[in-house]
Amino acid sequence: MGVNLRDRHVMFAFAGCAALATLWHRIVPEGVTSSRVLPFSAGEAIALFALFVVITRMKNDTLFTRVDLLIIAALGVAFVLPSMMIACVAMTATALMLLTRHDARLTSAGQLLLALVSFQYFARLIFDLIAPYALWLETIAVTTLLSPLGGFSRDGFDIVGPNGLTIFIEPPCSAFHNVSVAVIIWLGLIKIERLHFVRSDWWALTAMIGVTILLNTIRITLMAQSLTMLQYWHDGAGVTIVTVVMLVSVLAISLLSRAASAPKLA
Repeated sequence: MGVNLRDRHVMFAFAGCAALATLWHRIVPEGVTSSRVLPFSAGEAIALFALFVVITRMKNDTLFTRVDLLIIAALGVAFVLPSMMIACVAMTATALMLLTRHDARLTSAGQLLLALVSFQYFARLIFDLIAPYALWLETIAVTTLLSPLGGFSRDGFDIVGPNGLTIFIEPPCSAFHNVSVAVIIWLGLIKIERLHFVRSDWWALTAMIGVTILLNTIRITLMAQSLTMLQYWHDGAGVTIVTVVMLVSVLAISLLSRAASAPKLA
């Protein structure tokens, strides 16, 4: 008895390859075994889960032509190579193809694939372009929050404290990285629930970005006050505290947004 291969099966296989490529990249970065506890970031995990949820909605529908299936299969060969960059090229090409379709399930899958690639590469490229301006604005924001304490000053990208401690915001500490996490979580949570966007989604995204930037700025403000505070909020338990608060805040905003957009019973 032959196997009845459906379009959703092809997409499940492609999504599985994307998940394995991301997992491999996280566990074995540049060929060296990593000591990370979590193989995925929270954003990647939610987006990948959402991608599989979207694919389950394809049922037994015929959504692809034979040419489409051949293209996806050919692009899937890229996952054989141990290179996340090559895998991202395949994911980007597939995402762009899906985004041109009129079926909401296919466009949603394309959006999620593109979000995963953006989180891996495109967001970094964008940050490299805007880093001088973003870090400058963040330095000003931190100095402004510190001004009521007195004795703090800004020297270019350096924040100088009254005790002589000088810190500067490095790219990994920028709010931009956390914003990219918030965006991919936002998209994943929407697609788990439904395939289309509503007006409240965009308000929720704005709130998530605002809260993320605020929490990251407060964290850097705390770091600037003393060497002990720097060690606690940069390398110690403070990192976990801020991460948990950010995730809880993003999830709370998402829930409030859904409650606000839910139809009212008469």
